[in-house]
Amino acid sequence: MKHLFSRIFAYFFFWNFRNSPFSKKRKKAIKGKKYRTNRTRSNKDKKVKKVDLIIFKDEKGVICFSIQMDALYYIESDTNYITIYYAKQGKMENYLLRSSLKTVLEENINENLVRCHRSFIVNFDKVKLYKKDKEGGVIELTDEGIHPIPVSKSYLDNVLCKFKIQ
Repeated sequence: MKHLFSRIFAYFFFWNFRNSPFSKKRKKAIKGKKYRTNRTRSNKDKKVKKVDLIIFKDEKGVICFSIQMDALYYIESDTNYITIYYAKQGKMENYLLRSSLKTVLEENINENLVRCHRSFIVNFDKVKLYKKDKEGGVIELTDEGIHPIPVSKSYLDNVLCKFKIQ
């Protein structure tokens, strides 16, 4: 008899829950895929600080190289090839890739990547100073071993906007 009452109670409880207003809203939400359970946030739900990752693709659109933004210094172009200069364990390294500077800027929308010349893109976090000359100017980076990077007159506004000088 006790077993019978427990079965009746369980049936009544689930029948009642299934027909409750909460359950009806839940069913509608699941159909519309708007349902979200009220559970505590797990480790995977917590917001993780995203490290800026720059992804480089070749001319066919295949990912060939990716690097963190804080390791990148500058990118130099030579016709159809780009050379990426970055720091790896305190040493300057470079990587050659068949691509163009235009595609790099289109694929990586990052405010710190600044085009300063027809052949150069600079990570503006690594810029130490800007010197003006008659052709436009020169940018010096924080690493002493890197030669100064030219700034052309046509891209001078891009650089000066970053310095907020204009």
